[in-house]
Amino acid sequence: MSDLHQFTPFRAPSTAIPGVSDTLGLAFEEQFRGTRKMETIRQVTGGIAHEFNNLLLAINLNLEALADEIPASNATLSLFDGAHQAIEQARDLIRQLLAFSKRQPLNPANFDLNHAVVEACTLMRLVLPPSIEVKSALARDAGLAFADRGQLEVALLNLALNAADAMPQGGRVTVGSARTRPSGSGAVVTVTDTGFGMAPDIVERAFEPFSTTKAELGRSGLGLSQVYGFAKQSGGHAEIDGGPGGTTVRLLLPGGRAAAPPRPAMRAPRKAARGETILLVEDTALVRHAVGRMLEDLGYKVIAASGAEEALAFIENVSRIDLLFTDVTLPGGAGGEELAAAARRLRPALRVLYTSGYTEIRIDDLVAGDPSSALIAKPYSKSELARELRTLLDEETAPG
Repeated sequence: MSDLHQFTPFRAPSTAIPGVSDTLGLAFEEQFRGTRKMETIRQVTGGIAHEFNNLLLAINLNLEALADEIPASNATLSLFDGAHQAIEQARDLIRQLLAFSKRQPLNPANFDLNHAVVEACTLMRLVLPPSIEVKSALARDAGLAFADRGQLEVALLNLALNAADAMPQGGRVTVGSARTRPSGSGAVVTVTDTGFGMAPDIVERAFEPFSTTKAELGRSGLGLSQVYGFAKQSGGHAEIDGGPGGTTVRLLLPGGRAAAPPRPAMRAPRKAARGETILLVEDTALVRHAVGRMLEDLGYKVIAASGAEEALAFIENVSRIDLLFTDVTLPGGAGGEELAAAARRLRPALRVLYTSGYTEIRIDDLVAGDPSSALIAKPYSKSELARELRTLLDEETAPG
């Protein structure tokens, strides 16, 4: 497993590429330098997101612990619910940050299209110059879309930045929503500017990677290709109308498939354990203490370790450990996967629950269909943790 916090600084070659003209060699060199810079930014972004998710987890679990001490009839509980919603929004912001750095895998879900457009307009007003007005044009029947909302917001921001380049003296960007006609089964988002438009030959190449007419502005030519790639990967399409007096980019996306699941409740079962012992491995002390307290509140016996070496010492010397609950990324070289492999050599029946604040880590990459392993993403709630633990611990008694 690669360490996302370590990278080798890029040093540009001192000579042009052999056999290639100086101009082309420099172009490749600049492209490579830009690629390396973006990879560095992605690494840093992933690390920051991980730390924020750790902090959100500690806040969330401590809030839930406080809520458990208050009678259900107490009006103060509404304050905790408001704080929980703020945590959910902060988690969404982190998801958007990861999507912008392309560290977030495509994760389609149902969402209210008009709400997404309004939030995208808010973001555009923060990044576009004051000379550009941002407006929304919302269709009442826009309904639900089924796509990765974070990637949609990145696509819309890319389109807004492109529009700003076409309006150096100012202008207007309008973001619209609609349903496809005549079927009405799809979702449509449009971004229209009042800039100088695009010539037909430019429109034909606009979605091609590295196709840009704005190299002097430092543009990579990847903005529109990201927009097109997102639409196609989502099962939709992207179109451009670029006549004189403005440009319209139209994204056609799948419509919503079903009602979105309800948000998890703040409260969880007071006791969920059946005498089991959990080995908790977490290097961040604030998180380790909050999670350990939550596990004890659920009735589990808890052994806490700050790293793989300490955890393996417990594995070797403690008579009963039913489940290893470990962060995927740990200090000291050995991560959660290596720790789990070593632990299972000593205890083959050991259950493993992984957790991570790096939201690009996927369950399929960790457990490979192993029903005795699972992954829970940070920040999680007490009820989500209780459910995952019982699912894993009860697996051995399940039929088949």
